[in-house]
Amino acid sequence: MSVVLELSLPNSELSFGAILDVVPEARLRLERVVPVGTGAFQYVWVNVPERAAFEEAMQRHAVAESFEFLERENDELLYRVDWKAESDPFLQCLEAVDAAVLQARGAGKRWRFHLRFDENRDVSRFQRHCSEHGVSMSVKRILSDSAGEHVDELLSPCQRRTVALALERGYFDVPRRTTLSELADELGISDQAVSARLRRATRRLGHQALSEELTSDTPDNTRL
Repeated sequence: MSVVLELSLPNSELSFGAILDVVPEARLRLERVVPVGTGAFQYVWVNVPERAAFEEAMQRHAVAESFEFLERENDELLYRVDWKAESDPFLQCLEAVDAAVLQARGAGKRWRFHLRFDENRDVSRFQRHCSEHGVSMSVKRILSDSAGEHVDELLSPCQRRTVALALERGYFDVPRRTTLSELADELGISDQAVSARLRRATRRLGHQALSEELTSDTPDNTRL
């Protein structure tokens, strides 16, 4: 059974962490699954008030060797970034244990990572490597679980079935390819019941994904 480690570390511990010092209002997230090694973390989603100001700051402070704007999706900008080729102890520790980066986000003065390891002993090895390399990090949680089982804990069977059908039918697409009524017909329940399940599921998943950024966490315990 795999193990997920949630941790945070200050900007100073990452070779590319300075971007948040240069543009403090920016919020960044790296691709969902990011390979470690050569070219790691090249694709970055940026949420920032002004694109021009962000790019000017990147150029003025020479945070990266080069960067290229690729596309905009809603309020986020996607960039391909070639960070400065300098030693990064944290990335070296990830490489040493072959950890998979599930999530990496930066905001304010800290970066938060969700890492997946094959076994508990790999987590211990990673923590030992970080200690030996002087990497200062704060461990938030260690979850001994698979991705599917973790979702099972968050959502009831009815909620999972409803969300899965909504995704499959394109309810969350832009533009939508189905309606609440059509989903309700397939599930054999009312429009209101579908809407309630989706709201509760979204709320629970949102609290889980953003737990460290929320000032209060009051998850809905109703599991319909």
